[in-house]
Amino acid sequence: MINKRKIGKTDIEVSELGFGCAPLGGWPVAVSDQDAYLSLKTAWSKGIRYFDTAPLYGSGMSEKRLGNFLQKQRREDFVISTKVGRLIVDTKKSKAAEKFIGSPKDKDSEFNFTYDGAMQSFEDSLSRIGLDKIDILYLHDPDNHPDHFEEAKKGALKALVKLRDEGVVKAIGCGMNQNEMLIEFAKEGCFDVFLLAGRYTLIDQTSLDQLIPICEKNKISLVLGGVFNSGILIDPSPNTYFDYSKLDKDWAKNVSESLVRIPRSHESANYWLDKAYNLKNACDKFNISLKHAAIQFPYSNEIVSSCLLGMTSKGHVEENFNLYDNKIKKEFWNYLKENALVNSKFPI
Repeated sequence: MINKRKIGKTDIEVSELGFGCAPLGGWPVAVSDQDAYLSLKTAWSKGIRYFDTAPLYGSGMSEKRLGNFLQKQRREDFVISTKVGRLIVDTKKSKAAEKFIGSPKDKDSEFNFTYDGAMQSFEDSLSRIGLDKIDILYLHDPDNHPDHFEEAKKGALKALVKLRDEGVVKAIGCGMNQNEMLIEFAKEGCFDVFLLAGRYTLIDQTSLDQLIPICEKNKISLVLGGVFNSGILIDPSPNTYFDYSKLDKDWAKNVSESLVRIPRSHESANYWLDKAYNLKNACDKFNISLKHAAIQFPYSNEIVSSCLLGMTSKGHVEENFNLYDNKIKKEFWNYLKENALVNSKFPI
């Protein structure tokens, strides 16, 4: 059984375990139509009722695959979110198809945070998904260019508010990998939810310093992505990734150049690997897996409404559900806190 939690001040309730649909767009590996449908069907059978997608994921392929499944379900039984900030355009050579394996080679995405661009993106998403309303609509990564933050505030954000006022969207949010810009967005006073990737996890709780307090004050819920921090919380080694970059000597430079976020001066590949190794040793002491702890870590914080996990097969869904469902005893979390392996503000 999967519990549900509310989104902000809305009447939306999402399943604590959500389905992140980036893999349905062919990231990081190709997924067949059959496997995509079977993954969604298995997730549904386990009680997952929140599904998050975006135009970026496979240049619309993820939205179409999700829509094909959800159109067969009762509309009141699920919650769906998608995003604006990129428009899918025709192209002769798709760069997106190199990242999203199996996606259309004649389609690509272009950043567009204007009012008209957001409205067009929303209409295109409705068409691909096959619905007339979306529950949650996010701004998608308005931090990939210095101008996008202001452009989004002046354009796309106004479009989101209008769509919510019209009732075709129930809640509005923003999704990104950093705390700092979300703190600024929280001050706008209009958001219901933030989709935060990587900053409230078993290894990185930096959102507890400023972002979570301001979200609590403004009744903004968090939906979490990246609970494994790109793989370091599954099997840490110098060959794994953190914030989408390999943990080698160039990690900090590569993260900065990727615009995922700007690492702080104390951060390095060794810094994060040491933290991961210490967490894994603690898990070994309690005979649980690092992945198990990573999945369950966020739920003690009431501000977290759901964790989105990307799943590419029936077996993958079943494994993640079992790790969610098999609750870890309180003694483990106390041990982490007593040994300074997590932020002292972490609620148990």
